[in-house]
Amino acid sequence: MTPGIVMKLKRSTGMLRLNEKPSMRMNAAGSSTIIRRKCVDFAVTTRTLDDVAIVNCGGKLVFEKEAAALCRVVAGLVQSYPRVIVNLHGVASIDGGGLGTLAQCIRDAKQTGASLIFCRVPKKIRELMDLTRLSSLVEIVGSETEALERSRAAA
Repeated sequence: MTPGIVMKLKRSTGMLRLNEKPSMRMNAAGSSTIIRRKCVDFAVTTRTLDDVAIVNCGGKLVFEKEAAALCRVVAGLVQSYPRVIVNLHGVASIDGGGLGTLAQCIRDAKQTGASLIFCRVPKKIRELMDLTRLSSLVEIVGSETEALERSRAAA
């Protein structure tokens, strides 16, 4: 039997990191399966400017706790602020779960009546948002300054 690696998320200083813990997993035939996962880092920082909340994301936006962390942050902010800007510039990659998280953020904002704007969306992520038609549900702008101007104009 070959020991595999099981990763557990650990939060430290605003970053989600995976810790390695050796383990073995047996399948029905009695042979072991090696579980490998790359370390996943995802950071979410927030700041406010008057009545606008700005969320900066960095790392890999993938399904699991990383996506849930972003969803919790945005859901809390749309309850407290009428306008929320999500800066996706630091997002290196995204999967289906991450796209679902962005859709949930949009849904939460619409339910509370808050204005949600995505800014600095990387080209590949924008292409995925266009392909899934997620981009038709939210305003997407090129810079944070433009997002602030648009959010103030909508007020």
